[in-house]
Order: sequence, then C-alpha cells, then structure tokens
Amino acid sequence: MIMIMTRKKWSGIIVIVAALILLWGATTQAIQAANEPISSDNMLMAVPYEENVSNVMVGEHGAVLLVDSIDDKEYTEMMSILYPNGTVDAQGQDIPGINNLAEVREQFIAEHMRAYSLVGEQTTEVKLSPFNISITDESNGEYSSLFYKASVGNDSFVFPSEWGNQSCGFISLSEKNIFIAYTDMGIWRIDPEKMSAEKLSSDEYSGKAQAEISSEITKLHPDAYLTWVDGVKISPDGNYVVYRTNRDSIELNETSIWEIDLNTGEESQLINPAYNNDIIGFINDSNVVVGALSDTRMIDVNSKRAVNIDVPKLPNLRISDVKNENIVFSSYEEGSSNTTAFISSVNVSTGKVSEITSLSGYLDGEPRFSPSGSKVAVGYGEDPMVGVDDVMFVDLSTKSHDLLSSSLQNARAVKGTNARFLWIDDDAVLVDTQHGSEHSSFLIKSQEE
Repeated sequence: MIMIMTRKKWSGIIVIVAALILLWGATTQAIQAANEPISSDNMLMAVPYEENVSNVMVGEHGAVLLVDSIDDKEYTEMMSILYPNGTVDAQGQDIPGINNLAEVREQFIAEHMRAYSLVGEQTTEVKLSPFNISITDESNGEYSSLFYKASVGNDSFVFPSEWGNQSCGFISLSEKNIFIAYTDMGIWRIDPEKMSAEKLSSDEYSGKAQAEISSEITKLHPDAYLTWVDGVKISPDGNYVVYRTNRDSIELNETSIWEIDLNTGEESQLINPAYNNDIIGFINDSNVVVGALSDTRMIDVNSKRAVNIDVPKLPNLRISDVKNENIVFSSYEEGSSNTTAFISSVNVSTGKVSEITSLSGYLDGEPRFSPSGSKVAVGYGEDPMVGVDDVMFVDLSTKSHDLLSSSLQNARAVKGTNARFLWIDDDAVLVDTQHGSEHSSFLIKSQEE
C-alpha cells in the first residue's frame, strides 16, 4: 500500500540548550503516587551561559561540540531581509525575494551561526568551514545544500546550515564519524575530511527508475505519491542505516523497511510491505524496533529474524523510545490530561517486557534515554493549564526520580521554566529555560565538584 505524505521540505528540530552536569539522586518535590519515592541530599548549582546552544555532538576522541544555529528570532529577521514584501500576496501567490537572495542568505547564516568546543565548564569558539553537497528531493530536484565543518583536536564534525530549519534530513553518529543527509529521494553519507557526500541509496528498484515507479503509484492511488526514503536511523555500532519506503508497496499506507550495510554498501529489504512499519529506533546494535502504535516488534538486521515485543494492552499506547534493551511506552485514559510513562527492560530473544519503573503527570511525548540507556529524561508538568515546564530524570539502576527544579540550590537564579533538554553523556544534559519570549542557557553542575 502507498504511504500518503504531504510534500514539504525536510526540517530538523531546534533544541535550544546549555550544559547540565548531574550527580543523580537529588531531592525532588512530591509527584504522582505512581512514581518511585525519592530521598537524597545532593544539590545542583546553575551557572549561566551566554551561548545559545541548539545542538551537541561528541567526537570519536571525546571532543564535545556545541552548535549555536540561528534561532527563531534570527530566522524571522533573515526572512524579512530576503522577502521584504512578504512571501505570499493577497491572492495566495508567491512573492519573489531580493535579487541576490542566495548570496545574502548564506552571508546572514555565516554571521549568526557559531560552534564551541566544551571542556569542563569552558567554551571556546571553533572556526567553521562552509561547503556544499549536491542532493535531490521530489520538490526541488537536484540542488546544492550548504553544510559546515568544525574541528576540535583530532575530531571533525559536519552539520547543515540553519540546523533545525535545514532543507534536508540530517542525522549523525558523530562518535563514530558517521554523518548522514537524506531526503524523500535518497540517502547520502558526508565525509568530514573531504567535505563531500556519497550517495548510499539506489536510484532504481526492480529495474525501474524512480520516475517510473512514481508514475505507477499515482496511477494506483491518485492522492498518493512516492516516498523513496523515510524514517532514517543509524545502528549504534555504526554498521547499518535503515529506512522505510513505499516504492515496493501496492496497498495504500503499507511500507517496507530496507537496510544499507555501511561497510559494504549492500542494500536489501529487511521487512516486507505492511502496516505499522514506522521505525522507532535500535534497541541494541543489531535489533531495530518498528511499530509505535501496534504490532511492535524487533527485527535483527543480520538474520532478519522478527520477535514480537510483549507490550501490555493499554489505552492509547505509544512506544516512545528504545535504547540498550530498554523501552519507554506511554498510555493515557480518554479525557485525562495525565499520561503514564512505563520504563521497562526487554528480553531481545523472547520479546518479554519487565517493568523497571513508571511515572505519571503532564508529560512530554518524547522522553530521551541517556547515551548508555541507563537514565531517562522526560519533560514533566503537573498542571495541564501550565503544560510541560520541568524535566524529570529517572535513574534505571536506583529507580530514583529527580525533578530538575527541585534539585537546584540556586533555583531563583534560573528564571522561567525548564523547557528543553538534550543529553551530552550519562551525567550531562543540555537544558534551556524560557521566560516569556526569552531563552536562557545554563551549565548546571553539582556543588560538590
């Protein structure tokens, strides 16, 4: 079946953040009865940062790079310069931009994007080298996409300009020197040393080119269209890339999953066309989990063996994340503003699920495992009228639940709510706080250090 998708440019998600170094076991306020009890005397101290960090990368040799991409305010400013008369007129027609639009856009980005190496608490600005790669998508055809390279010691990094608003998908496993750009028409691996890209995915299937298959899909289902590539993920060991496609599907809304061996370049089908083939992620080096809403299962990328995951039957069940043979899934009752997130271990041989802990509240739908999978961070709130305004950290070994706002000794210095977060390593998280329309960044660390 064909997967119906709206044509749009691929975009990332800007996460505005600053470093947070945690010693786990901090005291937190009382939470829902379903949550584990907490008791500890460790406190954290907030240190403000001037840099407005939006993404983080860790290199092969341990270097940490913080990327300050253009934020929403700067993006609005840039668009007003490029399109002084707006982008659409009263009749809904596109309004052309300034004559030298591409040149001015690139110059604006170069003036506003920054990157910093992080060593301890100190940041040092890193020189950025721009370069272009040639990629193709359904809407634009072949076009040039601007990227940047940054080097810290023996580690090299690449990332897209306007990261968070870039024109293509971008994922990386920077600690293994793997950087991937993708669109709905292909996957490219970027070489940080050569500052060039090599296409990994094939342009043909069953002897037919993309254009021919696209035409066949439209004839079968006039409202559907070809999505050659979607939902790209990299295995933790850096050996495979997996993605889903509808190029080999006949029924509407069915997709298949394919894999590319990054060592040999071999591309092969992993799962036949079916419903519920959305890719959640890798639960270990060789098993990818598919099916967020139902029919959740693990597929071994080597043997192609499928094992059903025995998640419980719960209302409005959704699989949120997987890591290191652990899984997070959530459930809520109809009409309730509270969600319960269950954090469990999974036996990859049998698919049996064993609960580790759970927490309830007004939760963000995207909990995130730490790099090793030993901890989970969840956007947290208690009042649905306020929304998600804090971060709950869960240590799977101790089952402790630590609320960030209650763990800060100098909480008054942190104005606003703890809005966004991103892990650096198991004991470091990037956090952004928001007060009105203003964002602030903090390095939060244990006072004992």
